[in-house]
Amino acid sequence: MVRARRAVKKPRTKKQQEYDSDDPEAYTNEAIPDKKSSSYVEDKVDEFHNEKISKLLARGVPEISDEEDEDKAVEVMPLTLSESDEDDDEEKEEEEDDDDDEEDGTDMESDLEGKKDDDLPNDLAWGNKKKIFYDTDYATKKGKSLEEIEAEDKEEEDEATKIQKRLAAKLSEEDYDLNLLEEFVVDAEVEKEVKKEERIVKDLKTLSQKEKLKLLKKESPELLELIQDFKAKLTELRDEVQPLVKMVKNGRIPPGKGANYIITKQQLYLNYCTNISFYLVLKAKRIPAHNHPVIERLLTYRNLINELGAVDARLAPQLRQLLSGEKPDRLPKRLPGSKHTKLTEKAGLEEAEESESDEEANLRFYNAMAEKQKLKRKKSEMQNEDKLEENEEMEGDAKRRITYEMSKNKGLTPKRKKIDRNPRVKHREKFRRAQIRRKGQVREVRHEEARYSGEWSGIRAGVKRSVKLK
Repeated sequence: MVRARRAVKKPRTKKQQEYDSDDPEAYTNEAIPDKKSSSYVEDKVDEFHNEKISKLLARGVPEISDEEDEDKAVEVMPLTLSESDEDDDEEKEEEEDDDDDEEDGTDMESDLEGKKDDDLPNDLAWGNKKKIFYDTDYATKKGKSLEEIEAEDKEEEDEATKIQKRLAAKLSEEDYDLNLLEEFVVDAEVEKEVKKEERIVKDLKTLSQKEKLKLLKKESPELLELIQDFKAKLTELRDEVQPLVKMVKNGRIPPGKGANYIITKQQLYLNYCTNISFYLVLKAKRIPAHNHPVIERLLTYRNLINELGAVDARLAPQLRQLLSGEKPDRLPKRLPGSKHTKLTEKAGLEEAEESESDEEANLRFYNAMAEKQKLKRKKSEMQNEDKLEENEEMEGDAKRRITYEMSKNKGLTPKRKKIDRNPRVKHREKFRRAQIRRKGQVREVRHEEARYSGEWSGIRAGVKRSVKLK
């Protein structure tokens, strides 16, 4: 039998580890350079440049430094120009340089400032914290001393003066000129002219009666009320005031407070009606009367007439009696032709004028008239009762009338509240009571329109205003 050959084992190769250039293990197998040699200091780049320089030196090219290059600048193709031309060119170049500097000055200055002041914040910078601009002085001043607060206030004042100076420095003489104001005035006049031109005139002939009334109520709602008041005052003047004025002139009403009251009332009514007529003339001519002085005058006269209303109510019965032509009952009866009675009347009138004022006499007359009316009512009631008794005696054998319960025929209907008859009022009351309950459950939102000045209502210590968690 042939034996199988043994396999020869190959020696295992060690894995080569790769190291970074910074790792010292990468240079363990390299030879250590000599300290005196150039390879100890220079690297491959330096060796390349040194080889290049040595080749140039071998060719015979001299080595020139940077300073020598600047000093020994060779002029290529020089131009033969006169000194005056050279000076002109220099001036032009300087002017061009100045223009360029003016154009790019701001950019250059800003760049230079940025380079210089990189470490310092700009005065016009707002900062990068929003909280600084949304904070208040109340919270920040709480834990600080008085000296710190005064120092902060002084810094704030200095900053304000700096801002004022900076803004004042930007102003020029044109800003203080009146031409700017004149331009504004001219613009305002032009706008007014344009507005006048844009006004649209409505043709009233094409409008219907309802549209005219609607337009009238929209433009001047007080016109219809003034017309009604004008008619009422004219009728009162014609029927009541004017006859009383004639009585004053004839001597039927003696001079005194009553006569003065009648004349004052006449003058007030006449002036009021005159101003209303003037207002109507303005409206007829389509002249706007909202800011006209006649409106203020009408209001004053109306207020004065309203003040006379209390006196009118007190003297109304006497004035009616005078207008009806009846003689007052309180005057004493006298026989015609008797001298004694005439003398006593004169004496009594003089004493009455001296002792009693006109107001007291008016009150007495009013009370007498009221008593007369009471007596008349009593008499009429007595007569009505007598008639009812006679009718009952006549109808004694007739059938009796049915009762209230029979006429209504309610039966066993339950009693209902009056509010149940009207559903709208019922729900309105229900909503009102629910609102009151709601105020006890949820606090009403109150927006701060002014600084806090205490609670509007009392604070109850026993009540806890908690919030329901959902």
